[in-house]
Parts: sequence; structure tokens; C-alpha cells
Amino acid sequence: MTRNLAAASLVALLFIGERAFAQNSFEGVDLTGDEPKKDEPDVAAPPPTQVKTATDAAPSAAKKSDNPAVERDTTQDDRVKSVQRKLYTKRGRFELAPSFIINVNDAYYTKLGGAIRAAFYPHDSLAISARFSLMQTTPTDDVKTAKQNLFSRIFFSVPVWSVMGDIEWSPLYGKVAMFNSILHLDGYLIGGGGVVYTETSAVALPGAPAQANGSPAAPRGVNPAFDLGVGLRFVVKDFIAVNVALINTTYIDTPTGTTKGVTQNLMLVNAGLSIFFPFKSTYKEAE
Repeated sequence: MTRNLAAASLVALLFIGERAFAQNSFEGVDLTGDEPKKDEPDVAAPPPTQVKTATDAAPSAAKKSDNPAVERDTTQDDRVKSVQRKLYTKRGRFELAPSFIINVNDAYYTKLGGAIRAAFYPHDSLAISARFSLMQTTPTDDVKTAKQNLFSRIFFSVPVWSVMGDIEWSPLYGKVAMFNSILHLDGYLIGGGGVVYTETSAVALPGAPAQANGSPAAPRGVNPAFDLGVGLRFVVKDFIAVNVALINTTYIDTPTGTTKGVTQNLMLVNAGLSIFFPFKSTYKEAE
């Protein structure tokens, strides 16, 4: 009986030991499964990749295409050139310029009249011209004051007409803003020579000897003259411009009442129009 109990106890111990060995062999050497795990830092997950849709890409594409679209809409005429072509050219054209004239350098006698000028342009900045002027001399109030109050004698020249041949050089071409508009202007210098006919040109000088045939002395004749001036043309169209010039004509005249020749300076303002023929420029400068 005692032996049987001991044998049963031994069998039970062996059975329990076999179960414990089998459990340890399946679970492995890590026997700390029940221990609490240490807190590990959370690793930030990468942001989700954004997938661009057709609707999302449309605004950005529209923004990128704004500048090219504007450039494509700009035409050649809308572009501003650093050096612009002239509004008109004069090479190979004729000019006819009527004008009103008045002197500005004589306080005692006013010369009023008109002039007409014809010119040909072999080059755009060079012209050969002829100018005819007709004028009338009228006294001012200062003449009466000088004679009555100062008992003065005034020896003055009375020009009647003049014919001048000139060379014109146009070194200046530009534009100016006036009354919210842009005007093209053409500046020029003018100089030449000719003759001036005065009141005393038709009479003989006092004390002049008679002619060989015994007839009275011959009229004195016209007075040689030369002029120099500056001018501006304000271009309106290809064939027309407003012309303003200040021209000084110098000549020697012997006024009435004296036998001495005196140098005269006839400074005239010429204001009028310039009309070009043909009406359209036939020569175009390279841009």
C-alpha cells in the first residue's frame, strides 16, 4: 500500500515536471512577458502625400499663364521704341510757307507785312530756299513823344520789300507735351543773303553828281543784305506744320534827310504754316 502510494506520487511529479518543461520550451527564454513595457517616443508619421487634382492645378496654371497671355495680347504698335521714327520726312519734297511778319527791335516804327517762302530739300536736314517779304512802316506813339518833348530828329529806314536766298539746316528733331498731347517739333537755323528795297532806293542821294549825259543822278538802288535766324516747326500732319521763326536781316541804308549810310537791323518774327509737296513722304528713313 505504501509502495503503491509512493509510486503514484512519483508518477504525478514526473507528469507535472514534464508539463512545466514543455511550457518553458514553447514560450522561449523571454519570461518577462508580464512585465510593463517602457514608454517609447512616438515617431511622427510622415504627412500624407497630397494628390493634386485637375481642379487644384487649374488656378496655378492660370496664374503662370497670366504674363505670357499679356505679352501675347501686346501688339507691335503698342510697344514703345527707344528711338522712334520721324512723323514726317522732308527729303525730296518742296515747301511753301506763307507767314505774317512783324518787327520786334524798333520802339519808334513798326514794320508789318507778309512773307512767302519756297524751299527744296535735297536732304531731310538741309534746304535751299528763297523768301520774298513785303512790309509797311508805321510810327508808334513814342515818335510823337520824342519829337514834341525831346525835340529829337529820328533818321529811320523804311523797307518796302526784300528778296533773300537762304540755306536752312535742321539739326534738331524732337517732341514736346502740350495740352495732354504730344507735338513733334523740328528746329532749324537759317542764313543767307539778298537785297532790301527801301524808300530811298528810288531816289538819288542829295549832292550826287549828275549822269554823264546831263540827266539827274540815278536812283540809289537796292541795298545788299544778309540774314541769320532760328525757327521751329510744330508738325501737325505729314504735309503741314506750324512755322515760327525769328530772322534778323542786316543792310546799310541812307535814310531820308541824311547823306550818311547807317547799318540797319531788321529783326522780324515770321509766324505761319509750312505746306509740303507731295503731301505724303516718299522717302522713309530706316527705323
